[in-house]
Amino acid sequence: MKFMIIYLVCFFIFLAWLLYEQKKKQKIVKKRSDNFWAREEAANHARKKDISHLPQIRVEETELPAIDTDDESILYYIGQLKEIIKMPMMDLSEYTNTDLKLAYGVGNFKTLSDYDETFHNFLTDLSCLGRACTRAKLYDAAIQTYEMAFRYGSTKLSDYEDLAGIYLAMDEPGKVTALIQQVETGNHPRKASVVEALKRILSTYR
Repeated sequence: MKFMIIYLVCFFIFLAWLLYEQKKKQKIVKKRSDNFWAREEAANHARKKDISHLPQIRVEETELPAIDTDDESILYYIGQLKEIIKMPMMDLSEYTNTDLKLAYGVGNFKTLSDYDETFHNFLTDLSCLGRACTRAKLYDAAIQTYEMAFRYGSTKLSDYEDLAGIYLAMDEPGKVTALIQQVETGNHPRKASVVEALKRILSTYR
């Protein structure tokens, strides 16, 4: 009987603690939700601000790899890139939609979103061009393309993996090692996963 009483007391204490934690979690979730919607409401009424001072990403056509080929995929992506770099581009990936509206006004949101989308299309087409060049075994052009992508801010794991694969196809494992060191000393947002992937690729070289 005494054991049963102790068990029931412990059970009710645990139940009370569980209910307390649930209510505590609900309050935290509600507070976050309230804060989000309050910021979103403020963002949707933020006044339009001058954005002429914001730096645009400008790419010269001469920076694109000059490739002598009749490969349709390569020619397509070169053509796409030549058109894209004529358009305004900005890398605004550090902003959420709410942050962007709060910072520069809801009236600029569509324009800035378009600039950001164009920039990411630019990086995507560089990746596609790099893969097309790799398939065609135009390794020098592929390397130039991926290096350009990194120079303009690509952090895609697939770009690093593809470049490492090219180096191994060219029997230059030392360049994969150099790429690993470059990532390790840089500020890549997913440094550990990229380094691990590159080391795994390097380990396959015989």
